Amino acid sequence: MPRRNIERLTKRSVDQLKPIAGRDYSVWDAELTGFGVRVKPSGVKSFQIKYRTASGEQRKTTLGKYGALTVEKARKLAMVELGKVAAGADPVGEARDYRNGMTITELCDRYFTEAEAGRILHRNRPKKPSTLAVDKGRIERHIKPLLGKKRITDLKRIDIERFMYDVRDGKTAVDIKTGPRRRSIVRGGAQVGAKSVHLLSAMYRFAMRSGWVEDNPCLNIDKPAEGKRTRFLSEAEYKAIGLALVRARELELNPTMMNAAVALMLTGCRRSEILNLKWVEVDRQSRCLRLQDSKTGPQLRPCGKAAFDHLSSLPHGMDDNWVFPSELNEGPIKEIRKFLAWLMKESGVSGVTPHVFRHSYATVAFELGYSELIIAGLLGHKLSSVTSRYAHRVDYVLADAADRVSETILQRLNSGEKSNAENSEGRKAA
Repeated sequence: MPRRNIERLTKRSVDQLKPIAGRDYSVWDAELTGFGVRVKPSGVKSFQIKYRTASGEQRKTTLGKYGALTVEKARKLAMVELGKVAAGADPVGEARDYRNGMTITELCDRYFTEAEAGRILHRNRPKKPSTLAVDKGRIERHIKPLLGKKRITDLKRIDIERFMYDVRDGKTAVDIKTGPRRRSIVRGGAQVGAKSVHLLSAMYRFAMRSGWVEDNPCLNIDKPAEGKRTRFLSEAEYKAIGLALVRARELELNPTMMNAAVALMLTGCRRSEILNLKWVEVDRQSRCLRLQDSKTGPQLRPCGKAAFDHLSSLPHGMDDNWVFPSELNEGPIKEIRKFLAWLMKESGVSGVTPHVFRHSYATVAFELGYSELIIAGLLGHKLSSVTSRYAHRVDYVLADAADRVSETILQRLNSGEKSNAENSEGRKAA
């Protein structure tokens, strides 16, 4: 414990401050009046300022913890805040007034503004536009309608739990027309409720950093476990889908949708990675896709020969052109759900989404005897051992694995077409 509560604060002097059992104490800087450090019995040290308002009331507020702030950075921050006081401001009173009046709707708006400006990080990077779009949907469709009018300081754990179950039970479900040939269908569900709570928790962490609340009511909420997606395609199902693709070509259905679906099956890529693919990202010489934007950022993705042959057969524009362009606008196609729904109905295969194609790709790799590490590299999973090794080039082991997996899937798709042709020849001979 210091011999006196006023001394020049330096890294050395702050490091030497020891906790006292059962009580806090503060040491104030001998040079900058009103700047100090508080030491808790736990040993946690926090920088603070104290001042008097124009009416003579004494205020104290915390600037941040020692460690997150150095002594010099805390001193500069204190000078800024104390300068505001000298100009007649009352930072603590203003923050308290603002906090007491802020609603969940206002918090949502401020959080989203910061996120759009790239000041809210997700996986150490600014949130992607696609992530922001999902956040916006959850805010506008679930959080604001059920919690928007509540003050952020009034929300309790029981309110969060009730909100999660209301979303689960469909209280926010809507089906409205949003434009020509467009509808917004919101169903809710257990996972939507849990993910909405996760987003709300992120907003409360932002509010805590901003000094508007002291705790996060979303912590320790028991959420339903995310169901593991285990659906994958069998050889017979690949065969049935292959026959349905033949029928799609005979009916001259949208070729771009069909080609995108095949690319999903042959590459194991995520839906957004294929739909947003540009020709400049297709690197045949290096046997990979140089994705400019994936779930974990820019990434190289091994791509097999069968997949490259499929992509090479498509109309090839300039490098900046989309591989799967939309017929309605200048961008890429946005969705292939309707085509997949037709394809599954025609093939008699149910429960298939773009992610099922990705999981099936991994399952084929497993059936061929590849290790989990190789499969992770094929799928672009963010594993440090994979990303560090393949940061600049695709290893030939991965390239050969991608060749075998894509060729196996293509053979299974074509087996239906082959057997159909053999049956036709047999009927003709008879």
